Amino acid sequence: MSECVVRAVAMEGFKCFDDLRLEFGQLTLVTGFNGGGKSTALQPLLLLAQALRFGTLDALPLNGPLVRLGTAGDIAPIRSERPMLLKIEGDDGSFAVQPALQAGDRVLPIAAPPERRPSPRLRRALETLSFLGAVRMGAEDAFPIPERVNVRDVGHDGRFAPYWFDQLADEDVDPRRRYPGTEAAIFRRQFDSWLSSLFPGAEANVQNVTAMSQMNLQFRLAELGSWRRPSNIGYGLTYAFPILVALLAAVPDQLIVIDSPESHLHPSAQSQMGRLLATLASAGVQIVVETHSDHLLNGVRLAVRDGTLPPEDLRLHFFKGPNGKDHGVTTPGIGEGGEIYEWPEGFFDQNEKDLSRLAGWS
Repeated sequence: MSECVVRAVAMEGFKCFDDLRLEFGQLTLVTGFNGGGKSTALQPLLLLAQALRFGTLDALPLNGPLVRLGTAGDIAPIRSERPMLLKIEGDDGSFAVQPALQAGDRVLPIAAPPERRPSPRLRRALETLSFLGAVRMGAEDAFPIPERVNVRDVGHDGRFAPYWFDQLADEDVDPRRRYPGTEAAIFRRQFDSWLSSLFPGAEANVQNVTAMSQMNLQFRLAELGSWRRPSNIGYGLTYAFPILVALLAAVPDQLIVIDSPESHLHPSAQSQMGRLLATLASAGVQIVVETHSDHLLNGVRLAVRDGTLPPEDLRLHFFKGPNGKDHGVTTPGIGEGGEIYEWPEGFFDQNEKDLSRLAGWS
């Protein structure tokens, strides 16, 4: 049974969308063409979460730790005459804000006080939301310590993931998130088991250099191998590291939003990343993913087929472009066997198209 706190995000008169409502499941995959509106559709969620980080819903800061959108002119509706409205729907209520748009403003006043404030549970989900963007720090040697340590947030580029790894290394992981067959319950052992499912034999370590207020990250590819700096081990591990930290460190009702979890992963690891996301979503972590990977999608489908994630807890959204019916957004259904009921043109079908041409069938 789904435990998700955020049920939907809706927007009117926001950038390219006149009127759009996007449902969320325990795991949500947002897919589609470049420039199709995927990131835009998630920005109202990030904007409202960002406002709560600044401690207010009476104004909407456009630039902050979660998203940087410039000025009012950058988010003004392109074709709509509607006033802007941003709404979050939760499992125990919803709330909406109507920002006032004035040219050049970077903090938007709210035109009228919200009729309803977010419920305590929904507010907690937004205040603790952790967003990991597509551009990450990568193979750096040293990582900073966050100033804000009351929320387990790895940072939009993953910079705080080593800190949380170090802080939680010897704490027990939620039993539902433990890797099958790994008896040790502590964070570092569970992390290594999940990491090894993506990169066989890989392990991670963090050194807390207190005198310099920084964290040094290390990897090795075998239990008795030498520890190596990230720059000598490849981008795949450093890009996957903050994803695993965020998911294993998540607290109840925290929402994790990840852009391109497949980055720098081999196709087999992309598929396993899909299974991993589905498994941890089924263990109580609500996850929203923006992805271009058919391998990741198929990994999720296999998890559904294997009974790991109920199909009703998964939402698939395909963005073809912000024009036409429903702004070009379709939501294919999925069955218990992982089958997809509706396969719109352009929805992860390029491999079949290319193979058909290679075989001379088209």
